[in-house]
Amino acid sequence: MGRKSVHIVGGGIIGLCSAWYLNQQGFEVTIIDKGDLTDGASHGNAGMVVPSHVIPLASPGMISQGIKWMFNSKSPFYVKPRLDLSLLQWTYKFYKSCNEGHVKKAMPFLFHLNEWSKELYQEFVAHPEFNFNFQKDGLLMLYRTAHQEEEEKELAEKAHHIGLDTQVLNNSQLKELDPHINSEVKGGVYFPGDANLHPNKFVKQLTTVLKKNGVVIQTNTEVVGLEEHRGKVHSIVLEGGQKVAVENLLVAGGAWSAQILKKSGLKIYLQDGKGYSVTFNSLANKPKIPAILTEGKVAVSPIGDELRIGGTLELGGMSTNINQNRLDGIFECLPKYYQEIDIDTEQKKKVWYGYRPCTPDGMPYIGKADTCNNLYVATGHAMMGVSMGPATGKLIAEIISDTKQSMDTSMFRLNRF
Repeated sequence: MGRKSVHIVGGGIIGLCSAWYLNQQGFEVTIIDKGDLTDGASHGNAGMVVPSHVIPLASPGMISQGIKWMFNSKSPFYVKPRLDLSLLQWTYKFYKSCNEGHVKKAMPFLFHLNEWSKELYQEFVAHPEFNFNFQKDGLLMLYRTAHQEEEEKELAEKAHHIGLDTQVLNNSQLKELDPHINSEVKGGVYFPGDANLHPNKFVKQLTTVLKKNGVVIQTNTEVVGLEEHRGKVHSIVLEGGQKVAVENLLVAGGAWSAQILKKSGLKIYLQDGKGYSVTFNSLANKPKIPAILTEGKVAVSPIGDELRIGGTLELGGMSTNINQNRLDGIFECLPKYYQEIDIDTEQKKKVWYGYRPCTPDGMPYIGKADTCNNLYVATGHAMMGVSMGPATGKLIAEIISDTKQSMDTSMFRLNRF
């Protein structure tokens, strides 16, 4: 008899996609989430599916750029100064990963995972139960300065080298694609192979179909501990002390995964990267094509009748404070790239924030634990949980079912640090 049941901690897009593919393989699946599946990092995500994003967060120049941003209250990056051993360890390993050799190794892995996810999203679209505004309109990397132009062209060349379709466009060519782009934009790189979707709709529809297919989803239930004995997790401990026996356990708890896994003796390096987004309805002169405003690292994503804009990466120790300066930095970016964009003041107040799970090398954790033979992990996707969700779910289902894996997982190993 093979293994037939899996408990999944975490009901974000990674946990839900994992449940989908495990359920298809005949596993009995139970998802346990501390929230109600409407407030996690998947919901405020810009919804971009980006095979173009082949450069990991840990790359040359990030340390010096990060230090500069630290002294700008409206910058897209911030680390809250604090005496925290886990942050110090993470920062050191991040520093060690910021080299060209790491980038070269990581690129094909990131491309494969994102491209595979795009293909899998198209399979979801073919199901009548799903309609989540999946659009293959591509992605624009817009820039205003010569310095950023040089950087984006260099990245485009690397992306083209591994097989991506890239187009370097001047301002007039950009306006043919999206007439709302203003004349101050120097140019941009267009990645026609990228896509976007409405993540809230996808999560809601996937949850509905999973329940219909027999997956048990237990919300507002926090896992506070694991009971392990002789290399196996026997049970999870819920808030209140209740114990639930498990045959196999998948931790897909996003930014909370590290503290959950501590209970099993497995240490992973993970920091929460808080991000903000605001969704505008019925916006006049809405941009047509998803874009990254590269000088401000702001994502602009038209989804159906809505426009979602988001940005920032705050390593703040799960801070619940909303940093108005950084929000202002996001809003002030828009008119620098788009003309006649009219942002509704009341809608600006409806700010979403969430915590993205960030690894020191910018690569997710996907695999089986060395410490326990029935413990698996899928987390650490940072800002690309939606982009990598289906592929991660299918890959971890292959690992749990001990079937042939569709791609090399060596750079996703849990014990790589």
